[in-house]
Amino acid sequence: MKFFFLLTFAAAIPAIISGGIAERAKFAPQLCATALIVAFIYPFFEGMVWNGNFGLQAWLLATFGASFHDFAGSVVVHAMGGWLALAAVLLLGPRNGRYREGRLVAFAPSSIPFLALGSWILIVGWFGFNVMSAQTLNGVSGLVAVNSLMAMVGGTVAALIIGRNDPGFLHNGPLAGLVAICAAPT
Repeated sequence: MKFFFLLTFAAAIPAIISGGIAERAKFAPQLCATALIVAFIYPFFEGMVWNGNFGLQAWLLATFGASFHDFAGSVVVHAMGGWLALAAVLLLGPRNGRYREGRLVAFAPSSIPFLALGSWILIVGWFGFNVMSAQTLNGVSGLVAVNSLMAMVGGTVAALIIGRNDPGFLHNGPLAGLVAICAAPT
């Protein structure tokens, strides 16, 4: 069970990267990079943070009096996916048509209903995932559920205020809140 649980985390990292490199990367190199990430990079990093491998957690505990706590993958999954996506984006450069005459050009979503549906599916699944990261029904905490819900609401409100009615921004707001709360919802 733990293997499949961690495999879903490993699969999320290439998905994060693919969003950053959309329309600019060829399939074969992306497939090779995915295999390397899932087989080597993720297990190494996950092992250090969640399993205490290589003495990182012991060193943090001895040096700072506390080990690193990442309850549901804010750093192990999302930050690592973001760091790798940043490296890929820097290598690939900007999207064609993204800048015109030195000015940023906004890309309209291809389908707002599908954007909304995809976001809602992620929100429902993610909410359940955050709450069930305890891995047992006895370990489920009402505090994790409430904090995850409030983070989702906070992300939605921030997207409403800052996003100026942009549907892409609005539908990503709750997801941003859920990513932010993954590290320590307890």
